[in-house]
Amino acid sequence: MNHRRVQVGSLFVLSLVATVLLASGVPALIGPTTVAPLVEEVKDAVVNINATRSADFFGRRWSRRDSQAIGSGVIIDAENGYVVTNEHVIRGAKTVKVTLADEREFVATMIGADAATDVAVLQIPSEDLHALPLADSDETRVGDFVLAIGNPFGLLEHTVTSGIVSGLGRQGLGIEAIEDFIQTDAAINQGNSGGPLINFSGEIIGINTAILGPSGNLGIAFAIPSNLVSAIVDELVEFGGIARGYLGVGMDDIAPDEKEKIIRMYELDEVVGVLITRVEEGSAAFDAGIKADDIITSFNGNVVEQYPDLWRQINIAKIGEKVPIELLRDGELQTVYAEIRPKTWHVDWQYPFLAGATLRDINPQDEQFDELEGKGWFIQKLQPNSPASELELEVGDVITPLSGFRRDIDVIEIYRDGETQTISVP
Repeated sequence: MNHRRVQVGSLFVLSLVATVLLASGVPALIGPTTVAPLVEEVKDAVVNINATRSADFFGRRWSRRDSQAIGSGVIIDAENGYVVTNEHVIRGAKTVKVTLADEREFVATMIGADAATDVAVLQIPSEDLHALPLADSDETRVGDFVLAIGNPFGLLEHTVTSGIVSGLGRQGLGIEAIEDFIQTDAAINQGNSGGPLINFSGEIIGINTAILGPSGNLGIAFAIPSNLVSAIVDELVEFGGIARGYLGVGMDDIAPDEKEKIIRMYELDEVVGVLITRVEEGSAAFDAGIKADDIITSFNGNVVEQYPDLWRQINIAKIGEKVPIELLRDGELQTVYAEIRPKTWHVDWQYPFLAGATLRDINPQDEQFDELEGKGWFIQKLQPNSPASELELEVGDVITPLSGFRRDIDVIEIYRDGETQTISVP
């Protein structure tokens, strides 16, 4: 993607908060007292998102009515017209309208969306657009100054708040399935979801996604880091969907007493990594020679300190990619290589009639399933005499998306040999 780097002439941002103590003891601000020039440079890339959904309405008579979801987005590629926003802003939308700061309106084309990271990519006509570059979020530090910009109302009604980066790598919040948030104290209102969190060089370091508290004024907000956004965008643009990686291991953090034991036993200075508790036979990890009790210290060049770090790296790894994995075994560091495979699912807890079937998400690279738009479960294995086999399902079938639980489902649709078929559920 071609990104234009924003240059902000004479804005010396480092002096924004510099103070000098006067004889009276009252601090005085020296240097620029405004970020208006920076806002002026970046605001045209921030857009309003208006997603129209059909919703059931229960009044005197049941009916379906349209409802609107409002959010923000940011143009990241002017040449191709790519706009990034949150998946939750456009989820379930039948149409999405993008309004620019100069009052132009476009009905956007959906390129792809990923609910696990809350990232979506839209496309609008590439006519005289202004884009912002994605920064290297790994270079972001706690204490960096940032601006959160949104366009919840369209036209020229931008909202701008400032703050600092309060934390990095925030996870375990239960907001998204894959979490690696930048935490900021810049106020982010609900209509600003999908808008950019930018540094003082005019680069995107994150996409605003969540606030702590309904009003957004508690001083705690979260953004998806730009490096994760970039990886998801690239795959959505190329394939229209995300196939999650699968290594085939159980993992856990190393208990403090176990860590001390390992350090003493092997005379190490420290132990940082994730403990492997089990290895699935026939998995990518098994074939790479990974064993239970190994400690993975690095995955695909990224240091892992806790199990969510490793889990996230596995999930965003590209299918078919052979990644280096550094591990500690018997006090010695070694490197193995594992070829990432698609994640498999066992869903019999929710759909008992599928017990015995090993499923995986459709790989967006599978051209034979293009018309399914990346949605569905591919049957990878099928146990004989299982409930799933009694439905006359076959390895290679694709089950189209299911919603609800067993009591809600009387039939399922499968895709077999280029055709959709219906199977009754007993």
